[in-house]
Amino acid sequence: MATDRGSMRDKMRRARRAAGTRKSTGSPRKGIRPAKKPTVGRRARPTKRANATQRKISQRPMPKPPARRKPIAHAGAATAAATSAVNEQLRATINQLHTKFDRLESDAQMSDIYSSIGDIDARLTELPFTLENLRDRGYVHAGELEDLLEALDDKWDEVRPRVDNALRNQVRRLDSEMDQTERQLNRLRVTNKSAVSSAETAVSNLERQIRGAKTAVSGLYDGIDTELYQIEYEFNQVKKMLDLLDGSQEIHMQEAEGPLLAVESEWHQDGEEGPKGYLFLTDQRLLFEQREEVVTKKRFGIFKTESEMVQKLHVDVSVHDIESVQHKEEGGFLGMGKDDIIEFVFAATASLSRARFHLKGQDSEEWAAMIKRVQTGDIDEDRADDYVDEMEAAEETAASFPENCPTCFADVPPQQRGVTSYECEFCATIITPDVPESGT
Repeated sequence: MATDRGSMRDKMRRARRAAGTRKSTGSPRKGIRPAKKPTVGRRARPTKRANATQRKISQRPMPKPPARRKPIAHAGAATAAATSAVNEQLRATINQLHTKFDRLESDAQMSDIYSSIGDIDARLTELPFTLENLRDRGYVHAGELEDLLEALDDKWDEVRPRVDNALRNQVRRLDSEMDQTERQLNRLRVTNKSAVSSAETAVSNLERQIRGAKTAVSGLYDGIDTELYQIEYEFNQVKKMLDLLDGSQEIHMQEAEGPLLAVESEWHQDGEEGPKGYLFLTDQRLLFEQREEVVTKKRFGIFKTESEMVQKLHVDVSVHDIESVQHKEEGGFLGMGKDDIIEFVFAATASLSRARFHLKGQDSEEWAAMIKRVQTGDIDEDRADDYVDEMEAAEETAASFPENCPTCFADVPPQQRGVTSYECEFCATIITPDVPESGT
């Protein structure tokens, strides 16, 4: 991610924490109900901001590229054509200069810059709608995104007039430079080598000036454009993750559970091979679901004749049952083509003791870092404000399970956030939390 964006995002996170967002333990101790934190002031929904932005943009007319500059008549063209001693090499050079000048004349209109301005306006309007859709589908983290989009919109309001003014000045200056260069081109003769050389220099200088003008103007908004690109990329990754979860028949989010990461992967059950599918990380669990076409019948033991699509959830482990995580790179040649590997050791309470996955397309080190954030409760700091209350309610529910089974009196282990029922391992009684009635 871009450094500028990282610094802005870090500021957003620090501001949220300074405002008093509580750090969740992720697993409250038995019998201790989490303290209520002051109610978080509700922020305007992203679409409400987007509608306001849209109205503001509609009142601010889009700058349009200026009318094309009137060409200067070729005063010496006829003379050049009638010259008896024709220097074919110089003639070819002159033709190339005129062709290049025509292209530069189009570039000098800076239409790509005008398009970029309109594109930023459109993205600042569309992205809040996209974010709200992702929130509605269950993406509750990266709570600073609302503030980040609003900050970028405010920054664009500040920068936009400067961009418009710079555009007008640069186009006006380039028009003057174009006129001078065109006059120089129109005076060229195929018998004057020094004049042709001088014209080549003038056209090259004009090209540099146009490039410099574009850089000067785009430099005013490049930071905003980069930020928006990074946000769009993040939204696309989140959408892919949510689509994958929606495509599962076995994975269901628990109470107040929020998905974080998803990656195509292979579970190395037997050496370097195993089921292929997707590894998921939420703020409560690590899951692996096999999704692949498996050959069921071969001809001559070689050619596939029948196959079936296998989709099965193999791993469903609480993040707090992960005792250790090791990330590394394996294989490759000369530092290229290495495989990202992540290995887990689980607690005795988990359904398996170890697991090793090959991550395809994501960094195993980033996965290890995110798992640590979940285990320490740091990830809860990034939860969007609208979803903090449900998290606290889920923690309170988890802390409200009885200490003993009401049937056989066996100990009931502490429950993780999001668990709403527990089956006694001794008598199979379904145990639910002791949630107090309203008003008591």
